[in-house]
Amino acid sequence: MIVKLRERRAAIKASIEALASETRDLTEDESTQFDAGLAEMRKIDERITELQAAEAREAISAATRVATGQVPAVEVKSEPNPVYRQDRDHETSFFRDLAAVQLNRSIGEVRPEDARARLTASQETRAGDMTTVAGAGGTFAPPLWKVEDFIALARAGRVTANLMQSEVLPSGISSINLPKVATGASSAVQALQNSVLSDTAMTTTSVSTGITTHGGKQIIAMQLLEQSGIPFDRVILGDLARADAIQVDAQVLYGTNANNQVNGLVNVGALTAFTTASPAPASVTSANSLYYTVQKAAAAMQRAIFQVPNALVMSPERWAWILGAVDANARPFVIPDGSNFNPVGTAGQPVAQGLAGHFGAYPVYTDPNISLTANSATNQDEIYVLQTNDLWLYESAIQSESFTATYADNASVLFRLMGYMGFISNRHTGNVGVLRGTGLVAP
Repeated sequence: MIVKLRERRAAIKASIEALASETRDLTEDESTQFDAGLAEMRKIDERITELQAAEAREAISAATRVATGQVPAVEVKSEPNPVYRQDRDHETSFFRDLAAVQLNRSIGEVRPEDARARLTASQETRAGDMTTVAGAGGTFAPPLWKVEDFIALARAGRVTANLMQSEVLPSGISSINLPKVATGASSAVQALQNSVLSDTAMTTTSVSTGITTHGGKQIIAMQLLEQSGIPFDRVILGDLARADAIQVDAQVLYGTNANNQVNGLVNVGALTAFTTASPAPASVTSANSLYYTVQKAAAAMQRAIFQVPNALVMSPERWAWILGAVDANARPFVIPDGSNFNPVGTAGQPVAQGLAGHFGAYPVYTDPNISLTANSATNQDEIYVLQTNDLWLYESAIQSESFTATYADNASVLFRLMGYMGFISNRHTGNVGVLRGTGLVAP
């Protein structure tokens, strides 16, 4: 549809440019045709923008569904990137082309005009990257598969961030504000017929997030850029993307809402204490039972927002501690999926991060970015009880640029990767629960 709209726009543009080139005054019909053409072009531009935004949202949503195990991690694409592709990895280099364009000179056999043509062609399959996100106007977005292949490989992924409701960050803004009903209307039994009904005026407020910039850089030798026999951009972009993914996830978890950070889950969560000298995943004694404490936190959420949790997020060490617990007869409390009798939870296939199983009927996600020392006790991890449908993460596409200024003396080039994010974690009070206490001393 976007392609057809662009073709229609090009045809209209050609017709009105032909009218504009006339040296005589336009007739009334021609003026009407000219104005109508401009109006239709504006409508087409608006429609294209809407479709691009919807396409970007669907891509993020699909990635989230894969990360949360709702669909298999398989994606069928109608058309791969026509330029920078995995099966042509040794023929073209995104970073080498990017440097050739921004340095405006040939690098080896790569001419700047050819590099620009390849970069421009590669963007046509990433509709929206260049226009619908903050900071995307003057840079080229890296091929999507390069980011996908590296986000969750050698380093921790962004498990918690991927559980949030994902939205494309609009361009040209410094904050996002959502209106919110603070207090609602009232209803009461009518004491007498024809008497006044209950009447309480609603009040409103708003929740907001600032825009946080995240990113990193890498300085490399010009010799590597010009003489390397391998597509080293995979190494550079891969490591920067993995490091950046960890930073986004850490912001969602621990952002302080100060110093340009977002308001992380730890700040908005309702605390439920799990304090015991001899903790156990499950026990007939509720005081030292994590199972009981999780249910207590879930009940608090049901009372606060009238919804049940849809995710428990914990460190891999905490999940391993749960898996390793046994009852008096040396039988594990949490057992693999399948036929079982009164289990506390079930474990799926072993995973390093992501959906790991269920505990107390709630899906468990392990996130290696959860710190074992972050809170004031310095020796405890935390468990997050979440209703993720109420947590909104706004993100721009990551952007890449290269610079030689101030590095010429060293024959070096700086490659930079950066993006923008906003996170609204406090749409409703009670949508996040945090389990903390001496019962969660790092196992």
